[in-house]
Amino acid sequence: MIMKIYWSLMLGNVVEWYEFTAYGYQAKYMKANFFSGSNVGVWLGFACTFVARPLGAFVLGWIGDRWGRSVSVNISIIGMLLGTVGQGCLPTQNCGMTWLANLGLIILVILRFIQGLCAAGEIATISTYLTEVSSKSIISRGTALVYITAAVGFLC
Repeated sequence: MIMKIYWSLMLGNVVEWYEFTAYGYQAKYMKANFFSGSNVGVWLGFACTFVARPLGAFVLGWIGDRWGRSVSVNISIIGMLLGTVGQGCLPTQNCGMTWLANLGLIILVILRFIQGLCAAGEIATISTYLTEVSSKSIISRGTALVYITAAVGFLC
């Protein structure tokens, strides 16, 4: 019953956390295409998402308190979508123009930062939103599914 009602939130959560971790799985390719062979650069690019998470939790939590959880969840989903699609469209070092490759690297870091903001805000906001709108009989299952779907996204 709960998945019938909240399937879109849960599916979005799986996809979001999958994409969030896919960067780490693709470190070898990121190193070759964006970071001039630097392992440190690759992992700093990954780390910027974790630096952004506290700020994202605060900002999206404030938005949720001020304008509602639905608005906050939608902002985080759109932010993750923009970050994911944007990363797929970036120019790499293989494009042949150094300035364009450097721009691609800068935009990559910005998009990863946006993903960090949105990832932190979404998990807390979805949990709170499900708690607020769920009936008493499914509150615990609903909030548990948020963390289960995040784990499934990491494992995929």
